[in-house]
Amino acid sequence: GTLKGDWKELLSKGFQECFRVLKSEGILVFKWNETDIPISQILQLTEEKPLFGNRCGKTAKTHWVVFLKS
Repeated sequence: GTLKGDWKELLSKGFQECFRVLKSEGILVFKWNETDIPISQILQLTEEKPLFGNRCGKTAKTHWVVFLKS
């Protein structure tokens, strides 16, 4: 897909909703391909800090990031 309009606001609200509905100690696994937008810019859209992440794929542009709701 493609990101259109105010995609930063949309992703920020998406993160907020994910963490709102997660139970305490719930886990969110987030996948991002940074072909156009680096993962660092995406992680700035949430105040939550990931536990860890993994880079994979032929060009190592796909990131799997794991969050734990405290």
